[in-house]
Amino acid sequence: MEPQRPLTLLRTAAGSPPSVTQYRAFQDLGCRIVAADCDGRSVGFRFADASHVVPRVGEPAYLDRMVDICRLEGVDLFLPALDEELVLCASNLARFESAGTRVLVSGPRALAVCTDKLLTFGMFRDLGIPTPRTIAAAEYREGAFAAYPVVVKPRSGRGGAGVHVARDHAEAAFYAARVPDPIVQEHCAGEELTLDVLADLESELVVLSPRRRLAVDSGISSKGATCWREDLVEPVRRMVKALGLVGPVNVQCFAGETPRFTEINARIAGTAILSQAAGVPYFQGILDLGRGRVPEPWLKPCRPMVMYRYWEESFQAGGDGA
Repeated sequence: MEPQRPLTLLRTAAGSPPSVTQYRAFQDLGCRIVAADCDGRSVGFRFADASHVVPRVGEPAYLDRMVDICRLEGVDLFLPALDEELVLCASNLARFESAGTRVLVSGPRALAVCTDKLLTFGMFRDLGIPTPRTIAAAEYREGAFAAYPVVVKPRSGRGGAGVHVARDHAEAAFYAARVPDPIVQEHCAGEELTLDVLADLESELVVLSPRRRLAVDSGISSKGATCWREDLVEPVRRMVKALGLVGPVNVQCFAGETPRFTEINARIAGTAILSQAAGVPYFQGILDLGRGRVPEPWLKPCRPMVMYRYWEESFQAGGDGA
């Protein structure tokens, strides 16, 4: 049998804290990694096999540059890592396909819901999936919720930016007047979980791996632990199918007696490396989808494992930082 050619994978956001561990994990699986970021001093550039500085998402030249990189580097699989680029890339799949690249991303309709927390709430409610009550801040009045605290946060956002817990009406009104395009949400008690989800090309749930967020810094889990709840499987399967989700997704929920779901992010999570380390074939499943194959199913507990994150430096002799 002819040896299989290494798959070339493009992942953006090379300057993000989790980029290095994800590059290494894909390289361990035989991938050639192409990194991209708008900052030429991104740490991920030092660990990738090739790297490119690109315009910021939303700048006119961004899309042309990404397609050019795919053609130049022979990229087989493009894995967008930023919410801002998901819709743009999903709306231009034909351009990437013309360069021989598959973009592993959900469709524009699904992304419109996932990037809007008020629409996400409505979708959960319509599917009968438990979720905390959520309203637009314009509808918020004293007494709108039976109890405090409530959570005020941007209707669209990531990384925990602009999220505030308001202990009473005065605080809720204060934050609602200052957070851009805010929503107000019932506060959930209990531990927050992130669910690493993989959906196949037919929007069937194939991998589910819950993780406890033991400590969070700037929206990224700094300490975490694997866990399992059987009652997560069916609601996640329903939302994946109803939205037509494809590829890596992460879902947020609170683990009370009944799990209550809050957000869907239609991209790989920054801490998905914990699921991979615990034996879940998550990164391998992403590569299988990139090759058009059916990933190995994993809807069961994985090895119990705790993750502790720390800083690590990379040094460049002779560099002036310019």
